[in-house]
Amino acid sequence: MKLNLIFFSLLIIFALVKINAHHLYRVNYHALEIEKRKTIELKDEQNQLLIQESSKSGNGRISEYAKRKLKMNPPEKKQKRIIK
Repeated sequence: MKLNLIFFSLLIIFALVKINAHHLYRVNYHALEIEKRKTIELKDEQNQLLIQESSKSGNGRISEYAKRKLKMNPPEKKQKRIIK
């Protein structure tokens, strides 16, 4: 009778340990999913910033190329005309 009570107590303890371990697994998995979403959002933001940076630096390169290779200059005020 005492042996059955000891086994039953051990069974309850192991069941509680298993439930606790499964709960911790779910909590950690949820935290991992949140971090994965944050990583994806940060990568998207980084890509957007790189695109913005390249577009802003692209205008300077085009302007420099036009001045150097094509010998183009912006028009002076005398050369500008307003058409209405």
